[in-house]
Amino acid sequence: MQRSKFSWMRIYAFWGCAFSALAFADPSRAAKPIAPEPIQLSIGGGTIDSTAFRWSSALAQVLSRPPGLPDCLPAGPCGVPGVVAGAQTYDDGRETLRALLDGRIATAVIPAQRIYRARCDLKTGENSPLSVLKVLYRQPVQIVARTDLAANWPKSLAGKTLAIGESGSDSEAFALAFVEAYGLSHAKIKLVRSSAVASIAALKDGNAVAAIFLGHTMDAPISDLIGQGFTLASLADSPERHRLLEALPAFEASAIPPDTYPGLPAISILAQPVVWAAGPGLGELLAEKLIATVFEPHNLARLSDLVAPAAPVPEGAAFLRLPAPPTEASVKFAQAANLPIETLECKAHDPAGVSPNAKHRRRL
Repeated sequence: MQRSKFSWMRIYAFWGCAFSALAFADPSRAAKPIAPEPIQLSIGGGTIDSTAFRWSSALAQVLSRPPGLPDCLPAGPCGVPGVVAGAQTYDDGRETLRALLDGRIATAVIPAQRIYRARCDLKTGENSPLSVLKVLYRQPVQIVARTDLAANWPKSLAGKTLAIGESGSDSEAFALAFVEAYGLSHAKIKLVRSSAVASIAALKDGNAVAAIFLGHTMDAPISDLIGQGFTLASLADSPERHRLLEALPAFEASAIPPDTYPGLPAISILAQPVVWAAGPGLGELLAEKLIATVFEPHNLARLSDLVAPAAPVPEGAAFLRLPAPPTEASVKFAQAANLPIETLECKAHDPAGVSPNAKHRRRL
């Protein structure tokens, strides 16, 4: 069931207090004409404890600049004049995507693979109404496994239990592709679908020998497990990893830096970009203002502080490997800033336009 909550009331309460303080401090401000109606901007995210919601909340804070406020200081962050942005929660990525497609929200923080499939699963001749403002951050794939499995990984999973996340989750989609790509589909692996918290408990209790996590939400409990009979499994370069990347075109090779967890070297993994997607109702003029505001250095610094440790991608990667075409505003900004733009192509000869077996790209 959908669970969605806007943060409009908190934003209005905050700025209402600010307006009152300004009026009492300077009576001349109270005599000014009534400010125009605000432009409300909805930004969908995940559950309230998710990285996606943290990002949507951070974007809402950075972008909001309700009507009637004085000019911004030149050496500080500043939102889009007239905009009141609100972060909205959803129970899972499927609900977020449906809300974006239906126009119930204007934008969303959503994993790239979902946007890619929503676009590429369409029948021939159909066009997706979705576009991408920019890539925001990357979700690392973290596979926590018992240390005794490392010698023959991942064949050592045969006959054992692997926790793969909740049904319909990105971690489940990754796990199913992983099992297939590495030839484990006939290895009698028991796949357990459970929440990230339950997966951690299963590892501790011995009910699972390995678990798959996407993102940084479980970094603290993963750190507690490392060195206590568990480690991070590597997905080193191999034909199997190539097959996995072909099955999940929006994913990319990545690595967890050394000493991210106590005593561990750099670990080869995959990561999924998470994008700021736009629905059919977002106007281009507003999109241009949103893009310019997010890239402003003071705003970018504030945004980085609000979303740590899920750091923004480097500026040069903001428009690379997009799972859907960029907005016109994104194209204009990238061209003006001499930034590369790249969109993943759906497989040309697949009847449904899906690209499970190859990554094709086009340069704009």
